This record gives sequence, C-alpha cells and structure tokens, in this order.
Amino acid sequence: MFKRILVGFDGSKESLRALNLAINLAKLHGASIKALEVIEHMPVILEAYIKEDTLRDRERIIKHTEIIKRISIENGINIDYEVVRGDPAVVLSKYADSEDFDLIILGKRKLKGLKKVFMESVSSKVLDISKKPVLVVKE
Repeated sequence: MFKRILVGFDGSKESLRALNLAINLAKLHGASIKALEVIEHMPVILEAYIKEDTLRDRERIIKHTEIIKRISIENGINIDYEVVRGDPAVVLSKYADSEDFDLIILGKRKLKGLKKVFMESVSSKVLDISKKPVLVVKE
C-alpha cells in the first residue's frame, strides 16, 4: 500500500516519533523513507545575522545527518535525508506531490501562548494544503 513515505524532520522529539512510525510502516510495506528537513529563514537585515544563521544551520544539518544515519543503521533500513529551504508546510506538500510520495508523516508540536494564537502549526497547514494522505503523530 505505501511504497514511498515522506517524513517531516527537524530533530525534535515529535519528528523522531514520526520517523519511528515511518520506519515501522516501511518495514511492513517494503517502503522507502525520505526524511525532509525544511529550514525556514526569517528575513534579516544585518549581514552578521546571516552568517550566524548559516553557521547554525550547517551545525544543525551535520547533527541531524548523524542522527538519521544512526537510526537507519539501528533499524536496518535506508533513510534518505534532504534539507531544503522555504515554508515548511508548503515545501513538504509540494515535494510529496511532485515526487509522488504515498504518505506524509509529521509530528504534532504543541504551540503555546501567543504562538498558538498567531501561528498555525506546520502539521495543520500540511493537512489543509496537501493532496497526499497525511498522518500526524501526537504525543
């Protein structure tokens, strides 16, 4: 049923839960897994902040690459990891459609305070705009 599974990955415990579920489904269905990390950049004005963000992003990507490799080896399953830039919900939805994934799996992060009032979660946005089936993993 599922041959290609796309997982939204950002290194959070929620995305790790989503990845673990994807691994279980992949083993059941003989599916491939792609962990896609979408780095969203807020507009910045000063060059120093751009350099600092780039360095932080590079360190994050190295760390997440190591995590994916370890999980892949531990579970005996190949996980392809890719990093792209843009709006996470839009990129995940378009990527799943253009690359013909059968399922998108995302972790659900609880937004609190003003973030909850003013921001829509990535998982909610993907549910609204994706043409593909979406599975949201809650705690």
